Amino acid sequence: MADYANPNNTANVSTTRGVVGGYFFSAPIGTTDVPTAQNFTTWVPSDAWLNQGFIPEDGFTEGVEFGDTTELRDINLDVVDTDTGGATETLQIGLMEINARALKTIYGDSNVTDASGVITAEHDWSNAGESHMFALLLLLKNGRKWVKLVRNGKVTAVGEFTGNKTTAAQRQITITYAKDADGKAGCVDYYESNDTQ
Repeated sequence: MADYANPNNTANVSTTRGVVGGYFFSAPIGTTDVPTAQNFTTWVPSDAWLNQGFIPEDGFTEGVEFGDTTELRDINLDVVDTDTGGATETLQIGLMEINARALKTIYGDSNVTDASGVITAEHDWSNAGESHMFALLLLLKNGRKWVKLVRNGKVTAVGEFTGNKTTAAQRQITITYAKDADGKAGCVDYYESNDTQ
């Protein structure tokens, strides 16, 4: 039966943009200044959050991969339920700025220094992959706010570096989500609602 009390709403169909001035941030695990359902529309990252700089025009992608599915059958061998065996969720995003903040996310905090006007980035992958919190500050159509908070994320893959005369230099990274110390999901999204009654 159709839900005529809640008809289709074009206000809920949107593209995604980043908040002007900064939209992708990282912070150490345990940072207490985080967006919540109560404050996400006015939340401004504190100094604990490092701006990761521009991301490319194709934005970011988020993927989910489910484990092996097990079919649960009754005595008649009819499928009555399924169990997916868990899921792995990832965020793929490109980092365009060549600065110590972004390079630390790629190579690991201890592999990058910025001193006397020189950034040094050691490709020592054994020291890479610290867990961080990440926040994306986004806008949907008509200025509707969306904040994606990754409570616990680790860079688990680093893509090819793109560097040439006609394309902005950038490197794609994959961040894999894990539950936080309190057992909460690795990522939570907060969206301004057009439908709350």
